[in-house]
Amino acid sequence: MRIFFFFFIWIAFKGEVSLANSIGNYPIENAKDSVALDNAYMRVLRDGAACTLANTPNFGTRIIVALDKIKFKSNRGIITMDRGQIAVFLEDEFYNMPKGSYFEIALKKNHPPLTKPSEWVEPLKNKIIYENTEFRVFEERLDPGDTRELHSHAQRVVVRLNQVQLTDPRNSPNGKPGTGIQVANTVKFAEPMVHVTKNLSDIPLFNIVIEYKIEHN
Repeated sequence: MRIFFFFFIWIAFKGEVSLANSIGNYPIENAKDSVALDNAYMRVLRDGAACTLANTPNFGTRIIVALDKIKFKSNRGIITMDRGQIAVFLEDEFYNMPKGSYFEIALKKNHPPLTKPSEWVEPLKNKIIYENTEFRVFEERLDPGDTRELHSHAQRVVVRLNQVQLTDPRNSPNGKPGTGIQVANTVKFAEPMVHVTKNLSDIPLFNIVIEYKIEHN
């Protein structure tokens, strides 16, 4: 009888945990598995969403980058996106967690001061697709064998869509085996830099870059 009683209590407890884990934007047990990047400036989740609600504490703008065709509801209505497209949600906007493959980039409000590269040279051959006073989003593209001459970057997160090999031809004209590989469907946070980029692959470079804006001459 006592064993049956404890078994009943254990079943009830498991049921409460299961119910609690189902509340919120995504199951608690999947939260850590979804985190692709988390630092003082932003949190990035893969196929998950931590900040779907408006005015989420400590977070501001959120950017959804589609890795496949996705569809979801938001305060702006139903949004349908294809691979490589973005949707930007300001702090007071909200959306349902998309189903499918994507990244959610949530910018933190009280991040450390931004740092700057040693000089500023605007990168060419990119296409700006969103811009405000805090950051800009651009498609970073470079044809096979093409070179982007000396240019600068501020702190940024890069969503890689094509797997290519890059090099700075000033240091390694033909690259080195296993280096400079941009793995598709991954993200990387990058510090400010000034460099030259060459695409060594036979397919185009295609990245989505969310870059903080800094003052420069």
